[in-house]
Amino acid sequence: MILATAAAALLLSLLFFGLKWLENRGRKPETRGDLSARYEDQTVTLNGKTYRRRQNLTTVLLLGIDQPVRDSDEIDDFHSGGNADFLRLIVIDPAEKSVSQIQIDRDTIAPVTALDLIGRRTETRPMQIALSHSYGDGKKQSCELTVEAVSRLLLDTPIAYYAALNLDGIAALNDFMGGVAVPIEDDFSTVDPAMIQGTTVRLTGRQAETFLRSRADLPVNTNAARMARQQVYLEGLADIVRGKLEGDSEYIGGLLDALSPYLVSSMNRSQMVSIAYRAKDYLRLPLIQLPGAHEIGAAGYMEFHPDEQELSRIVAETFYRLAE
Repeated sequence: MILATAAAALLLSLLFFGLKWLENRGRKPETRGDLSARYEDQTVTLNGKTYRRRQNLTTVLLLGIDQPVRDSDEIDDFHSGGNADFLRLIVIDPAEKSVSQIQIDRDTIAPVTALDLIGRRTETRPMQIALSHSYGDGKKQSCELTVEAVSRLLLDTPIAYYAALNLDGIAALNDFMGGVAVPIEDDFSTVDPAMIQGTTVRLTGRQAETFLRSRADLPVNTNAARMARQQVYLEGLADIVRGKLEGDSEYIGGLLDALSPYLVSSMNRSQMVSIAYRAKDYLRLPLIQLPGAHEIGAAGYMEFHPDEQELSRIVAETFYRLAE
């Protein structure tokens, strides 16, 4: 399972360098469609406080996909798009001149739209949100299905753009940077004897994949430790990019060119560069992690269930402001 997405995350996040009705949800659940109506009137209520929808936000979903780029556009079925093992939503607020990042555990249980073998939409059912990308063509369609799933998870919050990095892109990104130095805090000795616990290693492309992807061979088989390593990697990557940008204003363009064979995005190169530079001096707010609990599901796979009350609070505070 690839945290290639870490690469993607790094790429853009680097580049960009309940509500009353939810409080009553346990007693009288409301449909997701009701939230869309509330967006239209632009206000919601949480703990007796009224919030108004923030205007002019730019939202970008970053994805890391656990399989290489398809060699062909031919599709044998619509169930082989690869999993979205890394998901992070970037929220740029020009009014506050700030950038928020919401980290989403790939094991989060959320409503996902399934496709049949010939690509027709069937039912929407709860499953690991990473599987949303496995349906579709492995490119645009798969990304759009994941955007839908993340939007539903975040209570129908609109998402404007997406950028997905495939598995091959991890090594390409890492090597373009000249390797990223990270502390090795997990025991990778059975995977790579050079990655010794307690040391700091400047990762090669293959080691970067190990650092970002490994989970099953480690003592705790949740995604939490892996997401923590992804953040460490992204921070190291961000430091390198900042340093490069100080001496070369064209560096980001070169990075995007190097990654373009591995990227699927709803933004073109010029849009990415424009968004990145427009927000480059904005305040980077602390990473937002959805609180919740891990458990083994009935099918024997790890599941993450977000705390609904905390989820509603995060949505209100990120996408709304207190009404005056």
